Amino acid sequence: MLKRIQRANKRDSRHLRFYFKMKHFLALCLLVSYVAAEDLRSILRSPKETLKLYSNFKAQEHLAFGASEDRMRFRMFRSNAEFVADANEEGSSAEFALNFFSAMTADEKRQYLGLNITGHLPNAPVLSSTPLQTPPAKKLWTNEEAVTEVKDQGKCGSCWTFGAVGGLESRYKAKSGVLRNFAEQEYLDCVYEGLNRDGCNGGWPDDCYTYSQHNGGRLAATKDYHYGPVDVKCEASKKPNAMVAYKITGFENVRAGESANIAALATGSLAVAFEVTNYFQQYSKGIIKDTTCSGRPNHAVTAVGYTENFVLVKNSWGTGWGDQGFVKFARHYDNCGLFDYSSYPTLKSTGKQDTTPADTATPYRPSEDDVVCEDVSHYCRPDHCQYEDLVEYCRKTCNKCGDDSDDGGDGDCPSGTVMCDDGVCRHEHMC
Repeated sequence: MLKRIQRANKRDSRHLRFYFKMKHFLALCLLVSYVAAEDLRSILRSPKETLKLYSNFKAQEHLAFGASEDRMRFRMFRSNAEFVADANEEGSSAEFALNFFSAMTADEKRQYLGLNITGHLPNAPVLSSTPLQTPPAKKLWTNEEAVTEVKDQGKCGSCWTFGAVGGLESRYKAKSGVLRNFAEQEYLDCVYEGLNRDGCNGGWPDDCYTYSQHNGGRLAATKDYHYGPVDVKCEASKKPNAMVAYKITGFENVRAGESANIAALATGSLAVAFEVTNYFQQYSKGIIKDTTCSGRPNHAVTAVGYTENFVLVKNSWGTGWGDQGFVKFARHYDNCGLFDYSSYPTLKSTGKQDTTPADTATPYRPSEDDVVCEDVSHYCRPDHCQYEDLVEYCRKTCNKCGDDSDDGGDGDCPSGTVMCDDGVCRHEHMC
């Protein structure tokens, strides 16, 4: 009897320890996400509370540093927290939050990129005489179970493989009827083998399609060729080919510009490229319209859909980043070069059927209520709002974005926002 009681007490003790660990973990998760959206500015006014937030952040991200490095990391964290607070107070249609980038150096952040644009020029623009098919008003491949779950490239500059594979997966599904999770690792190991190049130091998505073209149109499935954030010896000859129903015969560059990209995106996902900025790294949700781009594209991702208000993009930084791993880019805007380097693989039927059960699709379904409220003119001032003929050019400045049904508004502010005490439309927690 005594032993039974001791075993029960021991079991109950383990359950209690597990309960309190989970409770503590969930509290940390809720704290970091909550303050990012609600009370970050007030916390930053208190050195004590800022240190507490930093300690909780390190616990959530499983970080530990020596004393001198910890001081350096804290300064970077505090600077990024100030940046997030400032960005959220700008009243844009996007929200920003602390995340795993918030205590990294610039060199560490670059490890999560990997697009090597050397020798590549933007795609040719659409000629005025080139007819474009009229695409549907909306196409979200996520909603058709044609997009695999969000992946994580880790600390390897292999984004070019993820952009390429993402550009393939929904197109293979559209043609074969089967969603297949294809292997980035085959491209990482094999595309530049023999060229004395480490794929983690960067690459170009189209090189992936060319590799497949020159190797019988093949590509393995992730279940057979697992990803690890390191370029090792090519093992393609030992892995089964998962391109059963269709093979890759090359690639097609999409004409530069939004209209051509939307037309191409209506037929399947695209490998796209753009320039990552601090705003993008700290992005949390909503529609982003980044005006701080200054250089060349440095990151490859996958465009997986669009609505009248945004282009939906799947990133390769895991589901803990952004909107469950996705980001919405504003329509009718350059978006740091998003529409300049797009491509997709060309596929040819093999005459066979893919009878292997389909791989898992992402459960993510984007909210379609987000809208971008903006001024037409760059010279709007509040005193312009007294002139009726200027208000239509200065809708954001004059808080008129919600007056018309075509911009998703309800009352005086866009859908999802409220009128703050200062007369500016923002998400409620930003007032």
